Amino acid sequence: MPDSAVREHLRRRLGEHLTELGYSWVRSSRGTLPVPEIVRVSPVRRRIAYGETVLRSDLGRRRCHERLLCFSQRRTRRRSSILFFIGVAAGDEVALEALLQELDIRSRTRGGHVHVVPITPSAARRRPPNRETGK
Repeated sequence: MPDSAVREHLRRRLGEHLTELGYSWVRSSRGTLPVPEIVRVSPVRRRIAYGETVLRSDLGRRRCHERLLCFSQRRTRRRSSILFFIGVAAGDEVALEALLQELDIRSRTRGGHVHVVPITPSAARRRPPNRETGK
């Protein structure tokens, strides 16, 4: 599967995960750079949640490291941390956890607001059978 299709699948599943947690209100961008892939707000508690997807090929890229650091360090106006969810393929979860520790985003005392969401690969979709031939 091409990287764009994998990233789209991860983004869709991460969005569904945030919706299940109650972060259903999509917030419009306020012009801060860089912009996270997903920005959601809890309609009840007004808590902000950011979401990013990381592919295996992204784990060694400097741009990915900078984005992870940037979003993990962002704060609200009242200086509270913003929840940060990272969607990753289930097979790459261990490598991402190691990268987060290496970048000092997560350690024993830091990074409680950063959550890794392992996402299982999508099952291959089968086309419905052709009505004429039955295949």
